[in-house]
Amino acid sequence: MKPIKKVLTAFAVVAVLAALPAAAADFTTYVALGDSLTAGYSQGGLEEYYQEHSYPAIIAKQAGSPVFEQPLVSAPGIPPLLMLQHLVPSPVLVPSAAVPGQPINATYPAPYNNLGVPGATLYDMLFTTGNIQNLLAGHFDNVMHDLILRDGQHTALEQAIALNPTFVSVWIGNNDVLSAATAATPIEGVTMTPVANFKQMYETALGALATNTNADIMVINIPDVTAIPFVTTIKPYITLPDGTHVPLIGSNGPLPEDAYVTLLAAPLLAKGIGIPTALGGTGQPLPEDLQIAGDQVIPGVVLRPEEVQIINDRVAAFNQIIADTAKAVGARLYDVNAYFNRIAAGYKPTVGAIELSTAYLTGGIFGYDGVHPQAIGYGMLAMNMIRWINKTYGMNIPLPNMYDIMTGSPHDQPAPVSAQEAERAFTQQTGDRLLQVFGPRLQQIRHNASGSGHHVDRRVIPESRHQLRKGVQLAPLPPLDN
Repeated sequence: MKPIKKVLTAFAVVAVLAALPAAAADFTTYVALGDSLTAGYSQGGLEEYYQEHSYPAIIAKQAGSPVFEQPLVSAPGIPPLLMLQHLVPSPVLVPSAAVPGQPINATYPAPYNNLGVPGATLYDMLFTTGNIQNLLAGHFDNVMHDLILRDGQHTALEQAIALNPTFVSVWIGNNDVLSAATAATPIEGVTMTPVANFKQMYETALGALATNTNADIMVINIPDVTAIPFVTTIKPYITLPDGTHVPLIGSNGPLPEDAYVTLLAAPLLAKGIGIPTALGGTGQPLPEDLQIAGDQVIPGVVLRPEEVQIINDRVAAFNQIIADTAKAVGARLYDVNAYFNRIAAGYKPTVGAIELSTAYLTGGIFGYDGVHPQAIGYGMLAMNMIRWINKTYGMNIPLPNMYDIMTGSPHDQPAPVSAQEAERAFTQQTGDRLLQVFGPRLQQIRHNASGSGHHVDRRVIPESRHQLRKGVQLAPLPPLDN
């Protein structure tokens, strides 16, 4: 048993293993650590169909893992998934139900193999626990951690180690910078984790896995969070019939053509906000900056070029830490950032005769929330990861059948809408719903920002944290009808 404060010392010891060649990977006990992208979160919620099509579930199936347990949720999901209500006269997205689904296998007596927790930051993976009793009692303040970690004692990292894995994938860090894009305001320590904190925690996490398990470790870096449909769909201007571009109005003036306007602006634009009076708008500006008002967190909806650069620089800094740490402990790096950058630059993956892209509602890769892939996107990602695993570890894992994935759910059929119609589909109701989904993270933003003048988040790794330990067993859990 090793206290977490000693992991950094062990981290230096295992660095000598980095140059050793990789043998074939063993997927007998595969454990996936991460956030919503690992959990299979899609269409604004967590639900069984998409969980079964998460990239780690696909990898486990194709690699022949005998067990790969996940915190499955019945339809319509937690929260209920978004659905396209109708196409005529214009498309509208709404929650698919008023009442959320239920945990399906909450009494599973060991940690889950998929420990991806939607909304989790790197800090959360190391130090946040969850208690299923809260969820069963109807409390949704920490819903994803309660659903997935359950025992009220052990973190995701500890539960991963407890399973004594033979292979581990780690895709964490997205939420350490994503809020800077979704709230359209990069603030050090509020919407972005400080680089020094990230470095300390990432080294601790990989050091703990390397010294407490014999697993092969696959680490995945962070894709460009300013290249997702949530950020790129709406243009910062209105195009007149003659092709002239009239800039939208932000709270800091007219928007340049290389600014980004998030999907949260769609219902505001529908009211004429951000549109010049000469074009029939109100002339009122779109809010550019995140606002903290009491218990409310009101995101901005505009990213100016200098803000995009700040976010991209932070992603680059995190990815350098991920690469350096992986090399030091002998983990292998899958560069998902390069893969998605290639797609963003115009490469269109083709499945059968269908070209996929990152276009909102019509591209096939991303779901209705504009942030997470749908099953097709997760399948495409899993296919590319399996190719990488086969090349890296000298294996021959069969690729998934993308035809089955593409035809398996009506939610995944590209909607026959134009780009303008896609923008209008994102209504105020959808925006409010997504703010509820992001609620715990936004409340953490409020906590970090309130009374601090947006100073740096000073959270550091607690020296007194209880010990990492193998052999963790979850306490018996009550039936779901209790």
